[in-house]
Amino acid sequence: MIEQTLRRFCESKHRGKIVIAGTFIVGLVLILPLVDLLRAGRDEKASLLAELDSARNVAAEMKEFEGRVAEKVTQLKGFEARTVDDESMPALRGKLVDLAKETGCSIRRLNVGGASSRAWKPGENPFAQITERKPSDAAAGPSFQLEWRPVTISLTGTGASLRGMVERVAASGMLMHTKSLEMYPSSPNRQNLTLDMELWYYTLSRKG
Repeated sequence: MIEQTLRRFCESKHRGKIVIAGTFIVGLVLILPLVDLLRAGRDEKASLLAELDSARNVAAEMKEFEGRVAEKVTQLKGFEARTVDDESMPALRGKLVDLAKETGCSIRRLNVGGASSRAWKPGENPFAQITERKPSDAAAGPSFQLEWRPVTISLTGTGASLRGMVERVAASGMLMHTKSLEMYPSSPNRQNLTLDMELWYYTLSRKG
């Protein structure tokens, strides 16, 4: 049966066309799945490249965001280093004692008063005592709690040493306000003077 079919095929005058047609059909059967596979691979590659570009953009944005966060954290730490609360008050006392020694002054008295506080909003004068607040003001913008702690210090020394002490305190960069300052002679010959100061040290926290 097979031999007869092959003999007829070989004797047929159309065997060339049959071979070409058969080759074309076999080629289509083999090539068309490969084309689909290549298209699928191309689409998958394009999708992966798009995802990679998106991931790179996200990574770049995250790096920039982390940089901004680190900058703000540094600024916040710098601000907090200039404030005084109950936890940092002992360090402030020690710093004032050191400044007095470095400038040649003698401390007669150093007292820390109790903390006071009030609500505060950006733009308000921190030294003003606000007794009443309108409801519209209370609802406008973020509200903070402003705290201050009075420190009274009395020192003796020469005029130059006391002036140096005042300059060092003012140059410390702390969030403070000089509530009062009085200097007067403490010896008959007026070589030594006494300096009495009341300093208010501030800190700020978000209310609620």
